Amino acid sequence: MWQDILNIHPDCIEDFINFDKLPGQAASLIAFAGMSYLQTEYKIGKTGKGNICLNNENNSGHVHYLISTHAGEGKIKLGNNEYLVKPGSIVLLPAGTPFLYELSGEYWEMCWLLLHDCSEYKFVHQLHPSVYSSINAERLYQTMSLIREFQHGESIYQSDIILRLVEVLVYQIAQTLNMGQQLTKQQQKFHSLIRRVNKQLQLSWTVKQLAAEMHMSEPHFFRLCKKEMGMTPIKLLTHTRLEYACYLLRYTQYNLDQIADTVGYGDSASFAHRFKKDYGLSPGRWRKEQINNFQSNDIENGEQR
Repeated sequence: MWQDILNIHPDCIEDFINFDKLPGQAASLIAFAGMSYLQTEYKIGKTGKGNICLNNENNSGHVHYLISTHAGEGKIKLGNNEYLVKPGSIVLLPAGTPFLYELSGEYWEMCWLLLHDCSEYKFVHQLHPSVYSSINAERLYQTMSLIREFQHGESIYQSDIILRLVEVLVYQIAQTLNMGQQLTKQQQKFHSLIRRVNKQLQLSWTVKQLAAEMHMSEPHFFRLCKKEMGMTPIKLLTHTRLEYACYLLRYTQYNLDQIADTVGYGDSASFAHRFKKDYGLSPGRWRKEQINNFQSNDIENGEQR
């Protein structure tokens, strides 16, 4: 069983960023995140063996830890080794890694991300727990700072700005993990194809066409997709299309015909049928509930301010 160590002095300041409440699809990759200014005393750890779980109502399961240091200094214990965590450094802890990190100097200013142990980050299990210098450390921190700033703004462009920042953050995470260097040429080609599909959802992709792009048989492509993404090609296409449709429903004024065309469905009736089958609500009803929830959160946040 895991033994949790949690010792945070009241002098410490932590800003949490919940990607479930931000535009974009990062919530499927990032379980939770935050920015911390730590002083006086701070110690976080998981020792022993067991499952790493997030004890909140929205997320549960394994997570990878990614920590970027902006200023000050911390230290981390991994097994019998102890490492100083200095400005410009990255701490990577694959899911299931016992660890203990704590304040070392007078203060420690950093950001942290808990990444879902999902298909996109499956390769992280092949990496070793590590502390290393990276130019991406400061980039991650600055992007997180901007997301924190704009999520409390009131600009009419707020959602669009945050969406772009979240997309940048996801890209920076992939860079930081050196994803490309950890994959075989076949895996790199596969993930490049999936990124192209995600950008061209309006096209009528088929398994036959995708397999041809990879120069392999359909059964071979089926097995590769299942291994890399945890789902069949058709389920992956459907999942991706409906996720993007949810974004369009929530953050744009597109009508159902426009959304259906954008995500690759022949007509709004086919799109609505597929959407209701997966989400239990019609697209129109889902959009209305999301808008009502968004307005309620705005009112609550305004009252708190």
